[in-house]
Amino acid sequence: MKTEQRRLRSRPATEPQVPARRRWWPAAAVALMVGAAPWVSASTESENLRFKVFLDQDPIGEHSFDIRALGEEAQVSSRASFDINFWIFTAYSYRHESRETWRNGCLQRIEASTDDNGKDYRVRGEGSGEALALSVNGESRRLPGCVMTFAYWDRDFLEQDRLLNPQTGELVPVRVQPQGTDSVSFGSEEVAAARYKLSTDELELILWYSDEHGWIGLESDTGRGKTLRYQRVAPT
Repeated sequence: MKTEQRRLRSRPATEPQVPARRRWWPAAAVALMVGAAPWVSASTESENLRFKVFLDQDPIGEHSFDIRALGEEAQVSSRASFDINFWIFTAYSYRHESRETWRNGCLQRIEASTDDNGKDYRVRGEGSGEALALSVNGESRRLPGCVMTFAYWDRDFLEQDRLLNPQTGELVPVRVQPQGTDSVSFGSEEVAAARYKLSTDELELILWYSDEHGWIGLESDTGRGKTLRYQRVAPT
């Protein structure tokens, strides 16, 4: 039981190139890569994960995840809200919501909506036989086999080499490298956390996992001399 609970806590892209928004696109990419989805088993428990999001040291929003265990399935909802301000103006705004259903580690259903600084995306997906049937802004496509989004609660996720971008509906090649152990702040304490680098063709993420608390942090270089950072809010 204890092992299964730890696996749940440690498990769950890129946008088209648009030069006018290129400056802040990693914020959107990271938010989408922090998708949803635990490994679902009989011992899966419901939980809520909440992250504060920073650009360097400046708070820009939050990203939360709600996991509901339903027998052999799990329903996962996530919500991200970022605003990057310049003086009294909002230079970049991002909103994302998704609802996903998972069974045995595979995505069965997805409904996601994204407002990426005024550009809208809508994704719907349904398991159909041995494939996932997707509609991305009205365009249909099928992805064969067991499909996973960027899901961080089970470290088996780190063994995958392709993951679904829930904004574009594309399978994104990924590479993962373990990078030792760091001391990371979690609430009022410093905890030992395993560090991993996850790379795609577009960006790199650094992820941290604690054996006791699961996924607790994330960082990504925006490519503009700034760092986007997720900091897990400790349960009270």
